Amino acid sequence: MKSDDLAPVCMALGMVVPDPNAGLVYNSKWATVRSWLPHDRESVLSIAKRVLDQFWTYRLEELVWAAQEESVEFSELTRRNLLSTLSSLPAPWGKLGLNKVVGEVIQLDEFLRNATLSESELQDVQGVFERCGVLGVSDRRFRVLIERMVHPSVRGEEEQKKYVDALGAELRKSGWELQATDQDAGRALYSLMRANGGVGGRPKRIIFASQAKPDLRFSDAINGDIEIVRFADKVLVYDRPIPPTGFLWRHLQEWWAAAHGLEPEARTTSVSLFRRLRSSLPKSSPPQRLLFEEFFSTFQKSFDELPALLPEVWLYYDPLTVSQRGRDALLRQRMDFLMLFSQSVRVVIEVDGVGHYCDPQGRASASKYAEMVAADRDLRLSGYEVYRFGGKELEGESGRNIVRGFFRLLFRRHGIEAEESK
Repeated sequence: MKSDDLAPVCMALGMVVPDPNAGLVYNSKWATVRSWLPHDRESVLSIAKRVLDQFWTYRLEELVWAAQEESVEFSELTRRNLLSTLSSLPAPWGKLGLNKVVGEVIQLDEFLRNATLSESELQDVQGVFERCGVLGVSDRRFRVLIERMVHPSVRGEEEQKKYVDALGAELRKSGWELQATDQDAGRALYSLMRANGGVGGRPKRIIFASQAKPDLRFSDAINGDIEIVRFADKVLVYDRPIPPTGFLWRHLQEWWAAAHGLEPEARTTSVSLFRRLRSSLPKSSPPQRLLFEEFFSTFQKSFDELPALLPEVWLYYDPLTVSQRGRDALLRQRMDFLMLFSQSVRVVIEVDGVGHYCDPQGRASASKYAEMVAADRDLRLSGYEVYRFGGKELEGESGRNIVRGFFRLLFRRHGIEAEESK
């Protein structure tokens, strides 16, 4: 581009040019354009998108896509696991071959574009993908690549189904799934989407196993650090990063062991943690206790690698009581149980006693029921999965059967293998 054309082009892209006739800064086009760029991120990103529309390059597209990402959705470990899944499937390059399957999504280097790879080299799927740079591309490009791998132009119908099923099981661990969103010539077109929408953002801390409402205050409001002023011994606060693949019992047990100077893998550590969690369950709700105990009894052989079942978890926190806050009160501040299958896939389990639908005199209350369903609706719209039991269901052996069946189906839904002890 000529120097004389620089100012008009940049102005058309949305930059503010104080003096279009002033010439170049330091005799450098690059320095001149930088001096015209706004200082806030959103404005720079908006200009970058306009540049991309008119002067597309692969590198710029990657920079723009990466800048639009709020957080890392597909970690290196997640990507490696998905590549491992692809390695186990037949005909990785489908009907079109490496260049047309991968090369239309990721810019291949000159060697890969022109090389004739041997059969053994092509069968090293993970190695080929790593050479293509799959581990370092933006999350958006990675999603496009997964969609390309199951496209009907790449695979026949039976093979496509195998790929969708196998990749879907691995993707659900990170809160994603392949959904049929369209058709082409009678064949399904799949898009990679959040499983059930999912919850945005990352969990920063979990306040749970609460035996009383804690008295909290910010010790550093800028960093979001909190301090429990009263009843610190009545709640547990987990403040380690939650892994993208979910919050497992072993993560919780390692944290518990570190906090109490215990051996992380010792059975005594597991037992002490279990007892502390169970002690937070309200004595007025035997059904909650039955659900909690049956979960551990049924899956005791495998619960180390299962999502932790966290009781009495604070979802919202308001220092005022409902009567003090009035009509603006948060009606559901605490959940009966929470499980995190990933950072975004969060499952809430509620066990309803009479207090959920009756007034203090034990009479059926339409307003109490309305409050409950409104709170459920808000949770679901935020991306949580909500499952509710009537307390009457969870009694005796029939109640234990219901709990076992529920968790069996829940784990199957999320692609988790759980070994039962009985």
